[in-house]
Amino acid sequence: MMWNFDHKVLIQGIDQPKALTYLQESNLDNLNFIAGVADEYVEINIKNIPVFDLVTEAIATYPEINTTIIFSHSYNVLDASYEAIDAGIKQIIINSENIPPLDLVKIFQKANSKNIKILGTSQAGILIPEKLCCGVRNADIYQSGNVGIINYGDSIISYELALLLQKNNLGESIIINLGNANFIEINWELWLNTLNQNDLTKVILISISDFSTINKEKFITALEQVKNKPIILYFLDPNNLKSLINNGQAKIITDQIPQYLNQVLSLTSITESLSEKGVIITHEYQKIPTLINLSLT
Repeated sequence: MMWNFDHKVLIQGIDQPKALTYLQESNLDNLNFIAGVADEYVEINIKNIPVFDLVTEAIATYPEINTTIIFSHSYNVLDASYEAIDAGIKQIIINSENIPPLDLVKIFQKANSKNIKILGTSQAGILIPEKLCCGVRNADIYQSGNVGIINYGDSIISYELALLLQKNNLGESIIINLGNANFIEINWELWLNTLNQNDLTKVILISISDFSTINKEKFITALEQVKNKPIILYFLDPNNLKSLINNGQAKIITDQIPQYLNQVLSLTSITESLSEKGVIITHEYQKIPTLINLSLT
């Protein structure tokens, strides 16, 4: 299974501030954005994109739509996703943030039952430099090259990586922002296979902000299926300190120590196993260009 890049895109929640900002910022010729659905009643057009009341109405007018980007308010995302799935859209990008966890569970269960591909949530998007942009802001930062990026974390991390590569005369083939939601299971096989099958991608760079939320077995299995392409893993928070700091419950120090140690040991054992399989692992941002250049030689 691979992501279909022949996008004819619907924008749900086109009247929301983030959607309007995204459309305003976009420097690409977004001819792929062919229809929108608003959360509330709006004018018939937004940024020259025709706006409909329902997804089914948009599909009836533009049956070629195969992808939707959801910018809807967090409490409207469940209904928006159900509408898209029931209308037969096969690829859903959820860019909205702060979605109720139970709503996410329902969305992914329904999507899986109908073999719908979902990217997201929370700042999710996909981009091919100078060709295609779906949900990724500041598209002009990225430049064409041979590095495929999968970013699990805030979207600003992919911007920073792109700027770092640019300074070192490197560019990207595909950028996939998975978002930063902790309540979903990422389809690593889909995204790694998409990059593995892409002829322009010579090196795969995976940036992970919070490794503790990942299904380790499925992640490792997906990595093992990548053939003949170097993989670089960049762990931003190897000791999972962000998760500990953001935990709102009061804990005594003796409760924190074993939790911290278990996470370190768990990640250590996994990274050792991946290193034995040839995966390059780094926690140092500035080393990434050097590691990429060595992988390309």
